Amino acid sequence: MTWIDSLRKKTGLSLFVIYLRYLIGGAYAFSGLGKAMGERFIQVGSMQIPPTGMTLDVFFETLYRTGLWWQFLGWGQLVAGFLLVTQRWSTLGAVAFLPISLNIFLITLSMNFHGTPLITGLMVLANLGLLGWDYPKLSPLLRPNQDTSLSVHWRADQLGHPHYWAGLGLVIFFTSISFGNRSNLPLWFILCFVEGLVGWLGWWFFKRTKATDERR
Repeated sequence: MTWIDSLRKKTGLSLFVIYLRYLIGGAYAFSGLGKAMGERFIQVGSMQIPPTGMTLDVFFETLYRTGLWWQFLGWGQLVAGFLLVTQRWSTLGAVAFLPISLNIFLITLSMNFHGTPLITGLMVLANLGLLGWDYPKLSPLLRPNQDTSLSVHWRADQLGHPHYWAGLGLVIFFTSISFGNRSNLPLWFILCFVEGLVGWLGWWFFKRTKATDERR
């Protein structure tokens, strides 16, 4: 699809996709660590009763008491988040996140989380957008037995500095897991925002310096 290839060559869109991966991967790593470590997502009795008749704290407590399955959910979020932020394996991360994001969206929708389905729905759309961005890599799986050649270049949507963006992603990932499950949410968000901003400024300064040197 030539129009997708043309979009992937645009610097602004490439930056947007890179930071979207950071946002989704960091957020799920932040919320997934507690589950992976066998911790509760919410405290018992802290949620109100929705029209479905089941309290949300009972619902999450039931999930928590499954033990191994609850931890499996957390590790799934951590692994998929890690794959996303590395950029190198972001396509695998986007594929792994699709069932996770759909399940979270349907849970918030069916349990009548006030306002939350809008956020989780946007996460699903963002996930689908990332899959669409990586369609050239996924096309052989979606269109088997086609007489086509495939050449995947890691640098294609990394703005020429794949290791730089991968390193920044790992910084954001380890910052996210250092805060654990819903621990000090505002500080986590501020730190990740600052790290992303500093990373963008570093890339912009390097790009400007390189362009200046080439003109001399």
